[in-house]
Amino acid sequence: MLANNGRGPDGGILAGIEWAIARGAKVISLSLGARVLPGAIFPQTYEILAGVALDMGTVIVAAAGNSSLRPGLVSPVERPANCPSILAVGSLDKAMRMAHDSCGGINGEGGEVNIAAPGVSVRSAAPGGGYATMSGTSMATPHVAGVLALLAEANPAASAADLKAMLLAGALPLTHPVRDVGAGLLQAP
Repeated sequence: MLANNGRGPDGGILAGIEWAIARGAKVISLSLGARVLPGAIFPQTYEILAGVALDMGTVIVAAAGNSSLRPGLVSPVERPANCPSILAVGSLDKAMRMAHDSCGGINGEGGEVNIAAPGVSVRSAAPGGGYATMSGTSMATPHVAGVLALLAEANPAASAADLKAMLLAGALPLTHPVRDVGAGLLQAP
């Protein structure tokens, strides 16, 4: 589990994912991540658990990360979003520009951004109560998780793979590089 400062060990995060899968969650939203180096491979522990999740009917959605300094530096998708079986979410602003800090798919298999969603200046519930305007791929990720939940409700017999495919097929293609936005802009049905 994560502490109030938003930090925690992988073991706690993995335990939380297992807990949600065991209780039949259709969608797990992870607004968290840790930097990875260029050329690094995805973590096998997360990938194995994400594969189990898919087999059990659960889609895991995770923030691609906020360690880029665009336009000059595009950092690789952070973990655990860099796992092939986890849906990685990039961040766009209201003008459909890439968020300056949104990570990109530069590390090959695993490490791709799958879809992009609004993530800059998003009004959100704030720690301690009330609301605040926040930015980052952690703000974009819940948009994707919410649309997946709508798709799951509308298609109760759909597998996790079917839900992912529906979500990605419904994305609005963008002119940005695929490494940054994947299938494109998230669209709600």
